Amino acid sequence: MALRELSAISLLLLSLISCNPAEQKKMIRYRLEDIRLENKNGMVFYRGRPFSGIVFSFYPGTEDTAEVIGFRKGREHGEWRKFFPGGKRSAQRFFDGGTKVKTMKEWWDNGHLKVSGSFLKGENNGEYKEWNKNGMLIRDMHYRLGYEEGSQKQFYDNGKIRSNYMMKNGKRYGLLGTKNCVNVTDRIFQK
Repeated sequence: MALRELSAISLLLLSLISCNPAEQKKMIRYRLEDIRLENKNGMVFYRGRPFSGIVFSFYPGTEDTAEVIGFRKGREHGEWRKFFPGGKRSAQRFFDGGTKVKTMKEWWDNGHLKVSGSFLKGENNGEYKEWNKNGMLIRDMHYRLGYEEGSQKQFYDNGKIRSNYMMKNGKRYGLLGTKNCVNVTDRIFQK
């Protein structure tokens, strides 16, 4: 019995010694209603110092989580999550020191995907898609470091093509859009 107690105490002491206080501070969770954060030019402060920690909020009168946001040194950092009342996810994004990174997704309240995209160094990068509430694709775009690049398509809610063009070296090729069954570019250049 003494050996078992000694092992438990040793493990506890080892875990306390090996924990990095800076890492622990980063992970402290705060209820938004319990602290007063200030936003100054995109930087979040708590008691006059850049804020680090995780903030969460609830929908009024419930214990349903509305939002969870991480911060490091006053900037959004880590996973940002938003929920509908009842707990279904509404949105998910990732930040690194205030810069959008990785993927972002949003959902409709019926659970269908609404938006999906990816970021590199804070800019849209790669495929970006949007769907209507019924789950039909309405936008299929492609980006390279914030600029349209490659195939770009937009659709009406009924699935018919709204615009279909290609971006190559900053120039557009193809059907840019229509208005009253007339190509917009034809209308602009006619006198």
